[in-house]
Amino acid sequence: MIENSKKLFKHCELCKNKSQNLEIGVFCSLTNRNPNFDVFCDEISFNENLKKKITEINIAFEKTKREKNWVYSYFVVYLIMSLAMFLFTYKFNDYIANILSKSSGKPVFIASSIIIIFICIAVILLGYAFGALNRHRFDSKKNNTDKQELDAILKLYNIEYDFKITFNDRMLMPIDIKTELKIKNLKV
Repeated sequence: MIENSKKLFKHCELCKNKSQNLEIGVFCSLTNRNPNFDVFCDEISFNENLKKKITEINIAFEKTKREKNWVYSYFVVYLIMSLAMFLFTYKFNDYIANILSKSSGKPVFIASSIIIIFICIAVILLGYAFGALNRHRFDSKKNNTDKQELDAILKLYNIEYDFKITFNDRMLMPIDIKTELKIKNLKV
């Protein structure tokens, strides 16, 4: 029942009859109750919320698609750096062990500290690699789901749209995003 209510609230996000307060939460201003319909609402009335939501969801969706190559490159570079650091630490440990086998004393503590620092650096680089990848995968899944849900809701009301987006970038950061939205079959 709770999952169905969440789906119904997604219809309300697009409607101008949506109201909300702290006691009830989101409710219909026509019935003064939470959404209560089976598949679609007969009383839904679209306004700027629809255009805003379509634009918002499609921009997030397109940004995630654009980031894919960058994120995988970032992952590979940091993974290689991390593995190289582990290999360097291993070789450095062998080298220090050979030197320390000939002598003893203070250098043992210093060498151990250096190796621990190198291992920490390798683990941090590994965290950067997987952190970026996991964030991208999470965002991608969420944005795909949001777009599919929006498109499914609009299909129920026989609404189609054409969305065009243009990114003007500077050093892989969009500084200007231009969108063009044309909604078809919209009954206001």
